[in-house]
Amino acid sequence: MDRESIAREVRRRQVQETLDFEREREQTLKEQVEIVITEVEGKNVDEAVFARMSPEDAEIVNAELNPPGIEAEEDPGFFFERDDLFNLDDEPAVDPHAEELARLNAELEDCRRRQRAFEAYLDALGRESLGPIRPSGSRP
Repeated sequence: MDRESIAREVRRRQVQETLDFEREREQTLKEQVEIVITEVEGKNVDEAVFARMSPEDAEIVNAELNPPGIEAEEDPGFFFERDDLFNLDDEPAVDPHAEELARLNAELEDCRRRQRAFEAYLDALGRESLGPIRPSGSRP
């Protein structure tokens, strides 16, 4: 039994699984960024596109993209039953979309950095033998 080969193969598999996870995570984060951007810019895009469409077609598409119901933007007190308990006048205006985009972009950078590290490990692992594997605690 070649202990080094076994250890290399298990490590390769472990890191490859983690790398695959990070790639999927990156895709999910990209999709979340797109959703936040669409929340901000979607209505402007819709208006421009709907102007080029028949009213009937625009109504069908609008109903699908913007189902009827209460939207938080239409009713700022929607999430608070007693918004009189909060003094929101003293709080600086913060764009929640900007905060979310910053958070997602930071996660994307972290995800990409982790991918580079795992790719470097796999690259280094595949080059050549690392030398003999010694039992834990033994000296050369």
